[in-house]
Amino acid sequence: MKIALDALEPQLRREHEMRVLQQKSEHQLALAQVRAQEESAKRAHMLYLGGLIAGFAISVGMLSGAVVVGVNGQPWLAAMLSGPSVLALTTLFVLRRNEQGQAQAVAAAQRSALNVALQPPPG
Repeated sequence: MKIALDALEPQLRREHEMRVLQQKSEHQLALAQVRAQEESAKRAHMLYLGGLIAGFAISVGMLSGAVVVGVNGQPWLAAMLSGPSVLALTTLFVLRRNEQGQAQAVAAAQRSALNVALQPPPG
């Protein structure tokens, strides 16, 4: 019995060392996956934050431009800058969606503004 236990003991040590190495490698793999997920979450957050900043800047710029050209006597250009195009661009940058209805509304608003702007002034 003692001889059998002495012969079995090195085999048990090798199996134990193999299990420890396997658990270490599984732990390192899980740690690498967690790090990759964290990096992916960071990139997604930065992309979302960049979209918010860009949407805000575009909205403020277009509305400021609309006020300036409206004060300078170009109401149709002001209407184009402050109309549905502001909503469409803000939706595109902030929500990262491009809705067909908004695109059609922007096109229709720009078409009507250009048609009115190209008409000769009355009088």
